[in-house]
Amino acid sequence: MPYDDEAPSALEHPRDDPGANPPMTRASRIIIGVMLAVCLAVMLGIAFWPTPVDAGGRVALLAVIDRLQDAGAPRWFDYRFVESAANVVLFIPLGALLALELPLRSWWIAPLATTVFSVAIELGQTLLPERVATIADVYANAAGGLFGATVVLVVRLLVLRYGRPSPT
Repeated sequence: MPYDDEAPSALEHPRDDPGANPPMTRASRIIIGVMLAVCLAVMLGIAFWPTPVDAGGRVALLAVIDRLQDAGAPRWFDYRFVESAANVVLFIPLGALLALELPLRSWWIAPLATTVFSVAIELGQTLLPERVATIADVYANAAGGLFGATVVLVVRLLVLRYGRPSPT
């Protein structure tokens, strides 16, 4: 137990079970569930579109990247980097929403689930002749899921430690 002049750690707070979800209204749960369903639907639509989703805009994207590099952007800022960053960003909401649905002590399941989901997507893309499955996509997707889940973890721990901000 902490000394009298120290604040309790987020996991030692006497009034909260750190493994429990913070109190949420039924409406909040429904909203998170709907957002999760929409997120999954969009991701599946992107993942299993018969052609790469950037096919129509690839030439324009390459032109923008070339202009940025001509203006001083580093050479590593190329199409592969942009594509990888997009894969990270795509999985952030999924990791965050899954982490919100899980008890705090089980937060780690969210990045694990996003990684498994990514592997399933990449395996499924091997069945589409115009799509290319790569391990690099799995790494990027896993990083996005981990980032989203970690942000939720940190916010939940801060709320446990310091409480919810009061309205001003």
